[in-house]
Amino acid sequence: MLKSLRVETASALRRMAAKLLGEYTPPRLQHARELLAELDGALARQSASGEWAGLAADITRAIQGGGADGFLRLPPVMKTVHPRIRGRSPGYLRYLLASTRCSAQLQRALTESPVGRPLVNPYYPLSSPLLVQHGYHLVRLLEATDLDLTALRLVVDFGAGYGSFFRLLRNLGYRERYLIWDLPVMSALQRFYLRNVFPTGAGDEPPGNLEWLTSGDPGAPAAVARHCAEHQPALFIATWSLSETPLAVRERIAPVLGGFSHVLIAYQRRFGENDNVSYFQSLQKSLPDFDWRHEECPIFHGNFYLIGRRAVAGGNR
Repeated sequence: MLKSLRVETASALRRMAAKLLGEYTPPRLQHARELLAELDGALARQSASGEWAGLAADITRAIQGGGADGFLRLPPVMKTVHPRIRGRSPGYLRYLLASTRCSAQLQRALTESPVGRPLVNPYYPLSSPLLVQHGYHLVRLLEATDLDLTALRLVVDFGAGYGSFFRLLRNLGYRERYLIWDLPVMSALQRFYLRNVFPTGAGDEPPGNLEWLTSGDPGAPAAVARHCAEHQPALFIATWSLSETPLAVRERIAPVLGGFSHVLIAYQRRFGENDNVSYFQSLQKSLPDFDWRHEECPIFHGNFYLIGRRAVAGGNR
């Protein structure tokens, strides 16, 4: 009887999600023309190589052709930064709801914004599959390190997608310094998204605690190191981003990680010719001042978390 009830409830939720999808009309977003102009300029000055250089170009062309109002439904965007994650969504949600670190505040923070016409999570129709996954990342970090989010003073988000993790932390009340370190095309998309979700000032600018650093800028690692020296505790985030960059780029980033108090990295077993497990095992050994938790994700097999907390003076235990 109980199993039957659960099946009927799940079916009802999926029907509700389908109804929402069928009736939903995305709002007209502000600053779309500015986005298109910024994308053109960003693509022209992009110096990155590798797979993500091509993906950034695909995203730009899709937005130029399909419009910005429903950009989260464009195929190149769903392929990369806003995936359906059909098979894993129930596992993420079960884990979240069973965790003592999934507070009522976090559950409220998982409420999706209509900006960009996000996918609806059929198992949790108030949210999207990606936002639930980001909630899972955060809970894994909190469980592994006991990080106090209210004490956090700096977040550096390397490869931030369209800005969803910033949105989650802001919904939880985070207002301290947040640096996004990304390709120019993705930075343009993030500014567009976040100024529509959290417009501030007369020009609907993104929140004032946000700053951007450009991938490939030789001065970016030094800038991150300066921010870490001035703002502690500090969190570095790279979910399937550091693991998708060329090794030469990783080697410029790795030296600054020791300045953070907390590190959250998610990665896949291999990317192209790179054995990521071996790479991140070596990275872990190069940072002995951290207490590390390095393990395969039980919900996303073949993918791993490397989560660390600096165990020396200056870190937030």
